[in-house]
Amino acid sequence: MTTSLSAGLVVYVFGAVCMRAIAARANSPHPFFVETPEPPPPGSGEVLCRTLEVGVCGTDREILHSEQPLLPPGQDRLVLGHECLARVEQVGPGVREVQPGDLVTPVVRRASQPSRVRVDLMSFGEFTERGIVHEDGFALPWFIDKPEFLFPVAPQIADAAVFTEPLSIAEKAANEAIVLQQARLGAHAWIESPPRVLVTGLGPIAFGAVLACRGRGWPVTVWGRDPADTFRVRLACDLGAAYLSAATYHFEPENVERDGFDFIVECTGSDEVLVRAGSALASRGVMAWLGSARVPLPAQHNVALLMRQAILGNHLHLGSVNAAPRDFADALGRIAQFHASHPHELAAIFTDRVRPDDALWHYENRRPQGIKTVIVFGD
Repeated sequence: MTTSLSAGLVVYVFGAVCMRAIAARANSPHPFFVETPEPPPPGSGEVLCRTLEVGVCGTDREILHSEQPLLPPGQDRLVLGHECLARVEQVGPGVREVQPGDLVTPVVRRASQPSRVRVDLMSFGEFTERGIVHEDGFALPWFIDKPEFLFPVAPQIADAAVFTEPLSIAEKAANEAIVLQQARLGAHAWIESPPRVLVTGLGPIAFGAVLACRGRGWPVTVWGRDPADTFRVRLACDLGAAYLSAATYHFEPENVERDGFDFIVECTGSDEVLVRAGSALASRGVMAWLGSARVPLPAQHNVALLMRQAILGNHLHLGSVNAAPRDFADALGRIAQFHASHPHELAAIFTDRVRPDDALWHYENRRPQGIKTVIVFGD
């Protein structure tokens, strides 16, 4: 296996073969390269995967900015990377679900103890998350995993499959909102009359929300701070969304029932935007919170107004993190849907593809008008 590793990603330490990974460490906001041992051949029930692509996202930057990554036990660094496309290279005894050559994308969260609770709804301390919580991620050339954590990827969507994990977060928000609305309003809710959707932000999760909602045939409006003639706004519109500029729209519709929204997907992570957006939520509406700061800071906002609007309007506010297997499968289906209907627009979401040697800058910086950065490890 040593001779097949990608050039530039293998180092030799005292005669041992190691791989170079991208990691975070305590008390530092900067990513760094770390030497990790080459994985052994897969054991019983295990799969050896070769990393092809890894996405860089706001969670990675928040981990670094916090300077307090949740390290794996006994380690002094956390290998980053939780958005991944990989290829199965070797399977251990007893593995039947995948075979060498298969393309896969791994789920991030894994239960650390038996539970009747769905894995994405578990309490903190009951799970690990690769690249995020107490378990190394995928920003390295090879990794060992188990087949139950690997979703198959059709070759025809391989060029966009690294977006599965972030898209699954938006799919979960839509799925959970549908379940809750139909539980309280009836099976017809959001079916006979699609919800009017507002997505706040123009980052990767916001574009995931656009795909998730437009793919269901829902009318979508995006709110953002970009001028209307810029790349990200044009792309959102090309995907079927309307656009509201922060310069002219301030979440204060004259008639919220007529001009407001039934489903608001908050993707900026800004508490100010969240509180203000509550004024645009129509009666019986749902707001999903998909972003937040890892280290919240005190601020003064009119939370009392948000509370009153929620009470009088019978609003639901839904915090959502990670995704259920249902949502991961939906994300792969959504990518296939837009790969067929909007191939050029889907491809445009990936604004940067870089090799590992050039990746560290992207963990600390956002390129103007950039959306999704992808690190290309393999061919």
